[in-house]
Amino acid sequence: MSVKAGRFIMGLIFITASYDKIITPQIFAARVSEYMLLPDVFVPLIAATLPWVEFYCALMLILNAYTRSAALILILTLCSFVAGMSYDLSMGLVHDCGCFGFFEESIGFATIIRDLLFIALLLPVFLFGKNELNPSGKEG
Repeated sequence: MSVKAGRFIMGLIFITASYDKIITPQIFAARVSEYMLLPDVFVPLIAATLPWVEFYCALMLILNAYTRSAALILILTLCSFVAGMSYDLSMGLVHDCGCFGFFEESIGFATIIRDLLFIALLLPVFLFGKNELNPSGKEG
C-alpha cells in the first residue's frame, strides 16, 4: 500500500472515530473513566481534547500537511490505547473500548489487533511522509 493510500485511509478512519466523541463528550468521558487508568480529575480534560487531536491529525493526513507529525501523534495515541486495553484485560476488566463512539464494542483481542493494524498503516506515513505543508499531494 502506498503512503498516500495509508494517509487517506487512516485520515478517514480517525475522522470517523472522532466525530461521535466530539459531539457527545460526556459519553466519551464515561468510556475513558471505565479504563480506570487516569485520576478522575483528568478524565474530563482527556475526553474534551483527545477527540479533537484525533480529528485534526486525521485532517492533516488527508490534506497532506505535516503528515509525519500527525502520524506520530496518532501512533502514540494508539500505543496508549493498546497498553490500556491490554492492562485492563490482564486485570479481568471488560468494558466498552470507546474507540468509535457510535459503535459499542468491548475491549478484547480483536480491538488490540485492529489498533496494531492501524499502527502498521501509519508507520510508513511516519517514516516516509513529509513534515511540511504539502497541498500538492506529492509524496516524498
